[in-house]
Amino acid sequence: MASILPQVTVPFVAANLTQSLWCAAFRPSYSQGWHKYVSVMMLGSTAYSLSLIPFVDLATTTTTSSLYWIPLAMHFGWTTAATLVNLNGSLAMNYDVQESTMIAAGHASSVLATALGVGVTLSYQLPAYGLTIAWALAACAKGMRVSTAENVGAKIQKGLLTMGSIVSAGTAIYTLVV
Repeated sequence: MASILPQVTVPFVAANLTQSLWCAAFRPSYSQGWHKYVSVMMLGSTAYSLSLIPFVDLATTTTTSSLYWIPLAMHFGWTTAATLVNLNGSLAMNYDVQESTMIAAGHASSVLATALGVGVTLSYQLPAYGLTIAWALAACAKGMRVSTAENVGAKIQKGLLTMGSIVSAGTAIYTLVV
């Protein structure tokens, strides 16, 4: 494990720095204009930094030591999903953005989260990432308060979130079994 720590240190420190900056971005001065996207950029940078951790190499370590990396994989998944949620929230803060644009952004975010959940889980052999994405998608689907009978866009969105959750969880389970 000592040989892997140098490979993990720089991305881990970068992730912590950018997440700290993400926390600092929630000030009133960052709620107007382009500044509202600073939190999205910082959280996205956190996820990107975590993506630089050599999870594939970590998976080749012993089973016991590979369990140590599960929290990092979960944090990578959470920051990925939270970046998309923050982006949609920042778009929603623009009162001049049309509803069709918001619906398209929500649908695209659901599809992108699912694609990342599947792609990263398979390429990194990282089931904790896929399960975290699945959990986030399921939480977003459950949290939708709009009556799906009245709003076609919301019904489609809830379906995309639910299917994305199922597909991401299935991919994670597949990587555990194979």
